[in-house]
Amino acid sequence: MWAVKQLITTSVVLAAALTGAAGAAPLRIATTDLPPLAVEQSREHPGALVEVVHELLRRAELKGKVDFVPWKRALFMAGHFPQTAVFPLTRSPERERDFQWLVHLYHERFVFVTDTARAGAPDPERLKGRRIAILRGSAQVKVLREMGYTRVVETATVAEGLRFVHNGMADAMFGDQDITTGVMRRVFPHAEFSFSAPLRTTTTWLGGSADIPAADAARLQQTMRTMLEDGTYARIMRKYDLATTP
Repeated sequence: MWAVKQLITTSVVLAAALTGAAGAAPLRIATTDLPPLAVEQSREHPGALVEVVHELLRRAELKGKVDFVPWKRALFMAGHFPQTAVFPLTRSPERERDFQWLVHLYHERFVFVTDTARAGAPDPERLKGRRIAILRGSAQVKVLREMGYTRVVETATVAEGLRFVHNGMADAMFGDQDITTGVMRRVFPHAEFSFSAPLRTTTTWLGGSADIPAADAARLQQTMRTMLEDGTYARIMRKYDLATTP
C-alpha cells in the first residue's frame, strides 16, 4: 500500500513539473519605433533587430511576443516585470545591475545632428550651452551632461527630436546614426540634416529581467552564435543596409 501511495505521489509531482514547464509564461519583449532597427506597424519590414529577435526565439524554441511601447515604458517594464526583455538596450555601467544581458545584438554610433539650413554642420564644442534634443530614457542623457551639455531636451521619440531641430526648438539632436538616418528618411525625406563624426560607440543588447532562467539565456546566446556562423544575421542586416556584424 505504501508503495502505491509513493508511486501516486511521485506521478503527481512529475505531472505538475511537466505542466509547469509546458505552460511557462512567454517572454514579454518591449521595444519602440526606432527604424531601421525596429519599425512599428510594418509587417513586411518590421526592423532588422525585430527580425533577429524573432529568429532567435524561433530557433531557441522560446515563446515570446514583441510589443511596441514608448521607450521609457519599455525600460520600466524590463526593470520591474517578470519574464520581460527589452531591445535595443545600450549597455552601460549604470545599467549593469538592472538587467540581465541576454544577447549582444548590434552596435551604436552616437552623433550630433543639425538642420543644415539653420545651423550648418554640427560643431560639438560650440554646441555646449545650446539646446540638445535626445530620446527620453536614453543612457546618453547622463553622458551628455557629464560632457558639459547642460541644456538637454528629452523627447518622447526620435522623430520628435528631429522635429524640434527642424523647427528650431532645439539646436541639435544627439542620437544613434543609423536610427536617426532611418527616422529622417521616413519623417523628413526632403529636409537636409548634417551629422557630426561619432562621439561615442556602444553596444546594444537584448536585455532582460533577472528572473529569466539562465538556461533560456544560454540557449539564446548559442542561437545567436549559430546565426552569425550560418550567415542568417548578415542576411537580415543586409535587407536594411546595415553592418553585417554586431
